[in-house]
Amino acid sequence: MKILFVHEVSYRKKVIFEMHEFPELLAERGHEVTFFDFDEGAQFWDGGITPREDVISGRVHLKSNLRVVRPFQLGIPGVDRILATLTSWFALKTVIEKSHFDTIVLLAVPTYGLQTLHWARKYGVPVTFRALDVSHKIRNNLLGWAIKQVEKRIYNRADLVLGNNPAMTAYCERLGKRTKPSKTLLAPVDLSHFKSVTPSAKLRDELGIGAADKVIAYMGSFFYFSGLDEIIKTFGQEVETGNAVGSKLLLIGGGEQDAELRKHVEDLNLEEVVKFTGFVNYAHLPEYLSLATVAINPLKKSLVTDTALPHKVLQYLALGLPVVSTPLDGLKAVFGDSAGIRWANTPAEILKVALAFATDETGRAEASKLAKKSVAERLSLDGAVDQLEQILLELKGTK
Repeated sequence: MKILFVHEVSYRKKVIFEMHEFPELLAERGHEVTFFDFDEGAQFWDGGITPREDVISGRVHLKSNLRVVRPFQLGIPGVDRILATLTSWFALKTVIEKSHFDTIVLLAVPTYGLQTLHWARKYGVPVTFRALDVSHKIRNNLLGWAIKQVEKRIYNRADLVLGNNPAMTAYCERLGKRTKPSKTLLAPVDLSHFKSVTPSAKLRDELGIGAADKVIAYMGSFFYFSGLDEIIKTFGQEVETGNAVGSKLLLIGGGEQDAELRKHVEDLNLEEVVKFTGFVNYAHLPEYLSLATVAINPLKKSLVTDTALPHKVLQYLALGLPVVSTPLDGLKAVFGDSAGIRWANTPAEILKVALAFATDETGRAEASKLAKKSVAERLSLDGAVDQLEQILLELKGTK
């Protein structure tokens, strides 16, 4: 098949997740894959921007090759995002008209979503909307109300909505008042990559983490709903009362809360026990995560988090890490109590449960066993790609 993936983020710069895994694995299977993206943060005065069209090797699966295309950009952050809503109209028309795709997988909403649906319909190409999150809530945005209207139209008009968990699929059906088909396809996890390794002494030294330390780890983007501000505050209180002796808090990642969280740590004089790594290359994530005694997912319950299936949790579980999480609807729908996850209602409770869990060797061993078993049964890489391939083949046959 000739498959077009469309997203409004940078293929080359975005943290690795399924937007890379599915296209690259399909390309490895012999499909001709094109990815239409957006060069986020490009600055013409600082090294320029990426080519308008290029063939690149995969970022995760290095033997794969795919064509990456983007619309015209000036290289001025902010201005480019607005400009792309217009320039993508012509770029998408050109690429869809000339390439004769069999099917399109759409991940974009406000920047490219409606443009993609228009030209796909014009040229008779079926569109699967891959639903990963609630676009109008993922960031604090004055245009949230407008993005929600775009969501409604996309959910209603796409030939197929493919949610990444049952709660996400139900949200799309409800908001879009769908009469067309919807399905759920869980995200893939590369179990051969996410396996426990022994962290190097050099990495421990760089981070100031001793071999005997109990490490509570968070990995991912620092969104405004991350709960990390409360985690740091509660950790500071536990340190002060002596309940966190020999413990470290490891924050792997970055994002919109980064400066705020670092300032919070500084104000509480926690620099010796709270460690920031910044974003970590995908290849090195298993080593960093293997420093953890317990991993946490303290996202605050809301529409955006309840409909999500946090990829970080899937990677924690694949590594066999004991996990403490908010009881998010999507996460509970997929795993329930079968993966050994311990649930707590607030970030403060999560931190306290995680500290206690870190000293419970028997409980951690049991949770680790359940985690690995659960992920192996539900999130096989080959199984997920098999399902997506079959879904796209069936959809192709409807046009």
